[in-house]
Amino acid sequence: MLNETAKKLVDEIIKKLAESKESISSSFGELLSLLIDKLQLSKDKKFVFLLLGKTGVGKSSTVNSLLNQEIAPVGKYDATTMEVQEYEHEINGVKCSIIDTPGLCDDIPEKGNNQKYIELIQNQVKQIDLLWFVTRLDDSRVGEDEKKGIQIISEAFTPKVWEHSVIIFTRANKADDYLEELRERTKRIRDEIAKHIGHEIANKIPSVAVDNKSQTTPDGKRWLEELYTQVFIRMSERGAIPFLMATASRINKTQSHKNNRDPNWTFYNPSESQDKDENREFDANDFIFNSIQKELIKQKIIEVIPALAVAGATIGAVAGGPIGAAIGGVVGAALGGIFYFFS
Repeated sequence: MLNETAKKLVDEIIKKLAESKESISSSFGELLSLLIDKLQLSKDKKFVFLLLGKTGVGKSSTVNSLLNQEIAPVGKYDATTMEVQEYEHEINGVKCSIIDTPGLCDDIPEKGNNQKYIELIQNQVKQIDLLWFVTRLDDSRVGEDEKKGIQIISEAFTPKVWEHSVIIFTRANKADDYLEELRERTKRIRDEIAKHIGHEIANKIPSVAVDNKSQTTPDGKRWLEELYTQVFIRMSERGAIPFLMATASRINKTQSHKNNRDPNWTFYNPSESQDKDENREFDANDFIFNSIQKELIKQKIIEVIPALAVAGATIGAVAGGPIGAAIGGVVGAALGGIFYFFS
């Protein structure tokens, strides 16, 4: 027999699953949040972004756009010294850290001692789930200071850090020939990274062009969903689940309150989306993925299933008896619901 606490747990999760059958998209985030809470997947866990790039290129603005909150302050002044700054935050009960490296890619008087900065970063940065290399698309070359930053990060960590990285080009709408410059700039950045880790890893690093003052890039495509997709699929498995839980409520959920919109969030006009379902209303903060992005996200979820399975088994072992089996079934059913949504 299930004890009362165990029975309430199972009943609560089953109720959410039942609701998701009617509208899987509306309860997707709530379902995932419930699972991660009950299975303690996010307990003492967080995701960590390490930012690399010149001061003023839009690192903080882009992170804030992705997470829809002011996580990292937007600086107005040039860096004057090498340092490591960490900004901690919590989104939907999930902890996150944004670590910036002001001065690392800047032309400042304090330079010429790479080993000092390598030790500084190694001492202060203990977890990296994704490395963001941020640079302007309308800056035609890889600057000497950017080269220095790439070198220091490559020497401070193993080449594996670049396996969990993404190249982000800001000011996309300032490019004269958008697609050509995107291709050329991506190649140049990858070539510079390859000098330290080889082309096999460097050539697999994806690039995303963004513009924090527009919802689209010059080719008419919305960039925020592409940024989310590449960030998620390139993250370490350790950070992927907390990141998904922190943002799940914004994935194509049904908008139940018409006028509950953030006036400061201007990137979305869902009426312009070709994927719009005429029977649904969207919150301005929702992500609306295309079929390719959905498939990539689904494949990443498949990769992190072992973590869900282990968590379910752990809770089951602690609870023992029927509750363990019940939770295992719930996890399986929830994953089925996730895959249904992303199919």
